[in-house]
Amino acid sequence: MRETSVGFESKNATLEGILTVPEELPQPYPVLVVCHSHPTLGGNMGNPVISAICAGATRLGIASLRFNFRGVEGSAGKFTNGESEQYDVKAALNLVRHWPGIDKKRVALVGYSFGAGIILRGFRQYKHAASLTLIAPPISAVQESRIRKDKRPKLFLVGQNDRIVNSAELQRALDDVREPVQFREIPETDHSLRGHEQEIAERTVQFAATTI
Repeated sequence: MRETSVGFESKNATLEGILTVPEELPQPYPVLVVCHSHPTLGGNMGNPVISAICAGATRLGIASLRFNFRGVEGSAGKFTNGESEQYDVKAALNLVRHWPGIDKKRVALVGYSFGAGIILRGFRQYKHAASLTLIAPPISAVQESRIRKDKRPKLFLVGQNDRIVNSAELQRALDDVREPVQFREIPETDHSLRGHEQEIAERTVQFAATTI
């Protein structure tokens, strides 16, 4: 594989990221754009869940871009708790779609916690994403989003013991979300998903591989 440190422009900010490409397989590669959890809870592109997903993608011949939202670590700009971060996701999608060797028609969006909330909040701007994986998304973001009418494949993952995103409440919030939609509860884990990173990665990457 080849890892490339990238810098790219979002609205009023230059963001940092890592683009990983599985060189040993024929181009063009499908790609995941992976969005991290809330920085006040330690969220960044080096989060174990994010890193595991990107590593899992490489093993299946899928490229990945993980990046830091504005104001996080080496990304410039001011963190706005969801307002301007929507532009960061759009900029990340634009980057991979124009990257040499990437199949711009086979792009999936993945978000964990805060990152999932950003996708839900601005998903109508992300029309180039063929499928969506939302890991422990804020329930209020699901309820307020227009994703209910979205026809793209969607996967929702949550820990059985998550005290921030209640599994049963999330499942109820998905009752009227348009198919195709999948819901998976990860046993014996909380919002951190600690110790279950590989399972999350496998489910996420397998879903992407069959939907993009």
